[in-house]
Amino acid sequence: MCGSVVLQSREVARRKTTCCGQNCPPARPCCCVLVILKAQALSSAGYQPSHLRVLALGFSAFASLSDAESDLLRSLAETARYHPPSQDLHAAEMPPPPPRMIVAGWAAQYRQLANGQRQIIGLRLPGDFVAPLRQLRLPSSCVVTALTELETVDAQPLVDTDTEPAHPNLAQAVGVMAHMDYMLLSDQIVRLGRQTAGGRFAHLMLDLYERLSRVGLAGDDRFAMPLTQEVLADVLGFSVVHVNRTIQQLRLDRLLDVRNGTAVLIQRDRLQDLASWTPPAEASVQQ
Repeated sequence: MCGSVVLQSREVARRKTTCCGQNCPPARPCCCVLVILKAQALSSAGYQPSHLRVLALGFSAFASLSDAESDLLRSLAETARYHPPSQDLHAAEMPPPPPRMIVAGWAAQYRQLANGQRQIIGLRLPGDFVAPLRQLRLPSSCVVTALTELETVDAQPLVDTDTEPAHPNLAQAVGVMAHMDYMLLSDQIVRLGRQTAGGRFAHLMLDLYERLSRVGLAGDDRFAMPLTQEVLADVLGFSVVHVNRTIQQLRLDRLLDVRNGTAVLIQRDRLQDLASWTPPAEASVQQ
């Protein structure tokens, strides 16, 4: 009886979801079933304090929020949706789907090359929109995919604050976030075009630390860093071997350490000098 239920669940998963993007081997339960169960658990859990914390800290970094605006963020925290690793959230050459914001997990925006290689344009972290906001809903040449298990919330009400007089501070914060995305893209161009291997890696680690700190996910010069060396290579334009050598050299120099899913900035001042680091302007309008 249990076996027939699993088989039926697999068929339902194949018909009703596209979460894994491939046919699962018949020898094991379809991974889509696990995705459905995770999504159902997330839905039944409802409001997640950690989701609201990410939203509240992220937006309060750029604006002082009214009670009504805080209530709006609380309502968005209840719209969480689960995405498994490797699921595409935005497809290339397609109009963007309705905007969503990441509240847990990491994603990547990348351009796929004809030879199968990819260049990651940017990493999307908790507190970021899934993809940079665009005024025109035109197709993009980039894909956004989940690098880890990911949870997102509906961000359309945030985008709509631009025309909603009741939420002027949220509207301002959304505008600053759009500008920050432009700054992140500029940083990536400079990293790839002009920095040394050590400078590139140091700059990326400082950038990740700064952004995660803003939403309470980093502190004491350390943060959880789930990226594989393959992903780091795609971000920095290195080979995997070059990534490994760069990490080893920075570790020998006692500047930073990356191991077991954690990055530690051992000497942040020296890393900032190596990376020519300028912290992003916190365009906060705290009153």
